[in-house]
Amino acid sequence: MKISHNAANRLEKIVMELFDYPIRGGMAGYIDADHFEREPFDAALIALSPLWKRIDKYELDDFLSKWDIIFRDDDYRQFDPINEEEYIKELKKLLKKIEAIR
Repeated sequence: MKISHNAANRLEKIVMELFDYPIRGGMAGYIDADHFEREPFDAALIALSPLWKRIDKYELDDFLSKWDIIFRDDDYRQFDPINEEEYIKELKKLLKKIEAIR
């Protein structure tokens, strides 16, 4: 599911800051707005994978399950528009909760 390039840039910034990457395209090109524009769920997987033990299990499961369905389920995508602002807000909230980002 494609998102706006502006939203993808915000995801790139979150992930770059989280891992202190100084340049775009880190992790073999995955940490890049062009990639996140096409695969926005990858930003959450990349950001949360090394931190998942620090996050409440149920809160993490709720977040991942919800957005996995929204971004990857073809049936869902046919009927409901993606709220990319809500996705970014929820991802940042999880990361702030464990003090991974400011």
